[in-house]
Amino acid sequence: MKLTVPLVVLALLFMVFSPMVFAQLTPLNDKGVAMGHIHWLVKDPETHKKLWVDIFGAQVAHAGALEMIKLPGIIILLNKPQLTEPAGEPTADHCAFLVRDLEALKKKLAAANIPVSNESIATLPDGVRVELIENTGLGVPVAFHHFHLFSGDMGIFNWYMKYFGVAFAAAPNFPGGEMRFSVQANPPRVPTKDHVFDHIGFEVKGLPEFCKKLQADGIKIDLGPIEAPAIGLKVAFITDPIGTRIELTEGLAGK
Repeated sequence: MKLTVPLVVLALLFMVFSPMVFAQLTPLNDKGVAMGHIHWLVKDPETHKKLWVDIFGAQVAHAGALEMIKLPGIIILLNKPQLTEPAGEPTADHCAFLVRDLEALKKKLAAANIPVSNESIATLPDGVRVELIENTGLGVPVAFHHFHLFSGDMGIFNWYMKYFGVAFAAAPNFPGGEMRFSVQANPPRVPTKDHVFDHIGFEVKGLPEFCKKLQADGIKIDLGPIEAPAIGLKVAFITDPIGTRIELTEGLAGK
């Protein structure tokens, strides 16, 4: 569906989806899906940007005065929260990155007063949790590895397998990384909307048709698809059965 996009929405789309940043996204799987982006709502985006650039070696991409952060396999978006963060722990618990030299990265984090647990999970400002997994053969210093969701049971895995082609395997089970799931029934996890980890993002092929298939199976499209021809992008939002907000985009790959 092609819509006339209000200026405020176009401004947001330019902020989120500058064509300058997408060449590194991975090829799509047989469902036509790949990793897209992480979106965090943080009080001071400048502080987070500096951490990702100085410590993790991320690159900043610009579209005029608007900017975003990119690392191999993923795009990181930072915005200020519009509302007070809801109570409870969201289903999207953390994301993980491969690092070539874990000890060197830990020293940089320590120098920036960023705590790292014994499980190598760094806690950035605003409670952003990032798992660090060492891979000494990695061709780059840092690269995306996985999203980690918590649910009351493992049935959610079947949902992601059916609609997004996530495979159950020890090796990367999704283009660009992995989806990982853990069970937590008590206390139950809550929906991600308006939490620091507001949503996860996937790039899809044929977004309008993809959304129609989801709707045919009874999945609600929360927003869109919205088309912005000026930047060659389509966007839609859905929510998974456990409350994880998901942004679907078409136009990230191949730019």
